[in-house]
Amino acid sequence: MKLITHTIIICCGFLVSCYKPYTANVESNEKILVVDGLITNEVASYHISLSYALPFYSESTRQPVNSAQVYVSDDLGSYYPFKKLRNGYYISDSLQFTGHPGRTYTLYIETPDGKIYMSDPQRLNHEYYPDTIYAEVDYQKTISRFNEILVIIRGANILTDIRIHSDTLPRFRLTSNLVKQYFYALNIPPPPFDPPLYSFFCWETDNANPDLNLTDNDYSLNSSYINRNAVYFITDQTFFDAFEYGLGSQEPDLSYKAIASPNRKSYLIKHRVLYLNLYTLNNETYLYYKSMDEQLRSEGKLFDPIAVQLSGNINCTTNPDKKTFGFFEASSVSRTSYIIGFRNAMNDQYLITKIPCFLPPEPNGCWINKVPPFWVY
Repeated sequence: MKLITHTIIICCGFLVSCYKPYTANVESNEKILVVDGLITNEVASYHISLSYALPFYSESTRQPVNSAQVYVSDDLGSYYPFKKLRNGYYISDSLQFTGHPGRTYTLYIETPDGKIYMSDPQRLNHEYYPDTIYAEVDYQKTISRFNEILVIIRGANILTDIRIHSDTLPRFRLTSNLVKQYFYALNIPPPPFDPPLYSFFCWETDNANPDLNLTDNDYSLNSSYINRNAVYFITDQTFFDAFEYGLGSQEPDLSYKAIASPNRKSYLIKHRVLYLNLYTLNNETYLYYKSMDEQLRSEGKLFDPIAVQLSGNINCTTNPDKKTFGFFEASSVSRTSYIIGFRNAMNDQYLITKIPCFLPPEPNGCWINKVPPFWVY
């Protein structure tokens, strides 16, 4: 018995003696440029965000970069300037610059301290559209908001197939959100007798899953076809808790401003509209998002990828050893929208109807006595 006790004590001593505190070597005084930019094939103003990642022990998280010179060049020798819209935020002129698939674009930045940064050239690939959108009944685990107990809810996975009419299979990134439209009418005084009826056309937006949604060749044995790529999980609920709005001032067109109340009420969902954005990625952009996705999905398990700094495509030409963060992306995009009908109890099917893509002016809102242009009847 004494031998066993002595053995345990000696082993514990080895464990303690092998412990060595780790002190990170933090470059606490370095200010690093962070770049976030995207150009597409859309006729729109493109955005470039510039900020400094502040020293490690700083109380702030970022510092906008103002008074920078920002422009994009293409492989034909044309240059397109970006003007400052607000602190650290630069935009292009939509009348002067539109990305063209097949061309290659490079971002140039000169910061106020005289340092020059340049991205790797980025090819803008051609856009693609989903071939089919369909729903399959499924179940999902979630936490009940009433008693915080794990429950299983019924709904459907919205899936898409993408057919590729080319010899090589591009990679795609999908983003989506679901807009729930709801309607109610109220008689609001004055007058005390027979008060007027006001119609409230309201909507709220649910964002899709937080994980990056990337396609890969593994989704299909056929290199020209992507099968069953998940887009969104939708529940069977016909009622949901949404903002209640009050009557505001009257507008010149005789409609009224809606004032959001802090209270939420249960409303019948009139329509559910799914907005799907399909980005066609070049190989460098795909690998960047792939690395990001692997780190976001890490759960702290033994064989999870090690969290490291993502390798961006921005370089400092005046000082090649200077660190930079961020990525300049050139990706074509197609935007489509669909009405997701409610499940038919007779055959467990969901009716999905493609409609013109009109986005709401803001994620959540309400118009009173005026039908929004994106409204579904």
